[in-house]
Amino acid sequence: MAAIKSKRAQGTAVPRIKRSEAARKLLDLFYPVHYAVGMKVEDTLRSSDLLDRHQVAILWIIRTVGENGVSIPRKQLENVMTGWYDISSSALSKSIRSIAKPPFLLLRIEENPDSAREKLVNLTPAGKDFVQTMVRNGSAMCSWYLGEMSQWEGEVDVCLYIFSKVNAIFDQVIDDEKAGDAHLVAGSDYSESVLRHPLASSFTEKNYSWSEIPCVPKEYAAMMQLDVFFPIHYKAGNFVEKVLRSSVNLSRQQVIILWIIAAEGVDGKVMPRKDIESDLSDWLEITGSSISKAIRSLRAPPLKLLDLKEHPQSGREKMVCLNRKGERFIRRMFKDGTRFLEGVIEKLSDDEIDMLIHIFNRTSDIFEDYPGPFRSDSTSG
Repeated sequence: MAAIKSKRAQGTAVPRIKRSEAARKLLDLFYPVHYAVGMKVEDTLRSSDLLDRHQVAILWIIRTVGENGVSIPRKQLENVMTGWYDISSSALSKSIRSIAKPPFLLLRIEENPDSAREKLVNLTPAGKDFVQTMVRNGSAMCSWYLGEMSQWEGEVDVCLYIFSKVNAIFDQVIDDEKAGDAHLVAGSDYSESVLRHPLASSFTEKNYSWSEIPCVPKEYAAMMQLDVFFPIHYKAGNFVEKVLRSSVNLSRQQVIILWIIAAEGVDGKVMPRKDIESDLSDWLEITGSSISKAIRSLRAPPLKLLDLKEHPQSGREKMVCLNRKGERFIRRMFKDGTRFLEGVIEKLSDDEIDMLIHIFNRTSDIFEDYPGPFRSDSTSG
């Protein structure tokens, strides 16, 4: 195959990826990009330790999906949130009310003039200020990230292009998967996102080879990246989670425990319990007792996917191990995930597959040295 032509200053060659192997490689990379990177993005957007991730997501959805970035019907907000999280309608209502009350006063709940039975969730002036803080902090993080994306001239343009492209493809593939399930589909479209530069739509509508990707003006780059990071983390990442647990009735916590062991464990099979607890508590804001309960449920009938063993260097520490049934389950789980991601890969050209794997690899590597969170003073009160 001919050498890749691009805008590289150093003539760096990006490895070609076999189309038949691309979906599994993408699944392997989804772990660090969705979790390790996604949670850092989320932590920066929180702008304050006073808000939990549900509350942050509510504000970000209003900004990106809501009318003029300030108002959204409560039902539409619920549809998006339940597509991203395992969250009940009552839990969502509690989150909305909590940031509508002191000390936050970030939201105002009003009657919808178009529907007597519907409510509108609106940003207050304080809410608008807080969202601007989120945007400022997120843009600072993305400026750092894109500054590190500099192995060769034009790498930033490739990054912005392939993230935008893949985000749009995920929208299409996920909505196809959910066809007929209005509960999950309605209100989840990011086509009216706040991306300002014309290239934002061009990137999603056209297919570019390496040498054809337009240059993104520097002043737009960080905002464009910010507006694709969030849906890749939430909509795409969380849907991949759902696919992984589709063959059996597992909770999100259980799937993540298995994924952590497969991705970080020794030989993909064994991992100290405290390391699993550390990752999960950082990612999901759940207690140690909830994590212990999830691990016990994976050990107990009818699942019986895990075993506990003594740590060889510590009598007080336990090792969590995949047993043979667990190993078979992981293989089936990843097979389901790979099959789903093949629907994404088939919509990409050979060049775009190489771009995607390269940029996801680079993203994972860059965030290994993450200096954040990037937070200025928030207006949360």
